Amino acid sequence: SEDRTIELARVLGMTLQDWTKAYILKDTISKHENWFNTRSPHALMIDCIYLVGKHSGNKAVTQSSILKFTKQLWGVVTCPRPHEWRKQFKDVIQQILDSDDTGGL
Repeated sequence: SEDRTIELARVLGMTLQDWTKAYILKDTISKHENWFNTRSPHALMIDCIYLVGKHSGNKAVTQSSILKFTKQLWGVVTCPRPHEWRKQFKDVIQQILDSDDTGGL
């Protein structure tokens, strides 16, 4: 299925670069040998949008705004829950969040 999370990033006022960083984070974690599908790919992407938004200082990115917009956009509420996996992948997260290079995308 098509990834429509760019719509969520857009309504949250995130840049394409922020969304790309979230996508790279999701992709890197979902392919990591220690990833055991703690979250669905869609929910993982929501978590990553949340983490990138927080990291970039985007005030529009809150748990409640994500609940509201996921419901508006897709009719299903998705709660960001990065706490379920963040500790285990903190090095990966830090490396991607601190990088300015989005791999030429």
